[in-house]
Amino acid sequence: MTNRNEDAEELMKRIEKDEKQSQFQDAKQSYYHLCIVNLVIGTLYCSKRNFVFGISRIIKSLEPCAKKLNADTWYYAKRCFLGLAENLSKHMTVFEDDLYHEIMTFLDAAEEHGKGILTVIDQQGQNTNPKYHNVAFEARLLKRTFLKLHGQN
Repeated sequence: MTNRNEDAEELMKRIEKDEKQSQFQDAKQSYYHLCIVNLVIGTLYCSKRNFVFGISRIIKSLEPCAKKLNADTWYYAKRCFLGLAENLSKHMTVFEDDLYHEIMTFLDAAEEHGKGILTVIDQQGQNTNPKYHNVAFEARLLKRTFLKLHGQN
């Protein structure tokens, strides 16, 4: 099993190196390969209730927010945050202040960079209000939820 982890780490390093090289060649292009790998790993850890590592991996996957945050990455990231909030509300897990501060910092960054990123696709003539259906608004809601769960209304 340890060999497989080392292989995975080596593969992730290669992906990161290739992304940096591609980014150097075309600075305007965003690459999501490593982001997706980290999102998947974080989601798997969260599904096994290892939220400390899972949420940290999710946050790492979206750094820098200005380049990695979009409607698709946010969709999968927020699922993990909602899973953590649900487990915290049911007292099935606890989290330390370090993770709490990491989450608050990330949600602040998501709010800052997510103002123009819509989270709902307008289908069949449904009216979607960009004021409420964006990453910034959802990040504020998540932040408020974690503030309540942490006891700081």
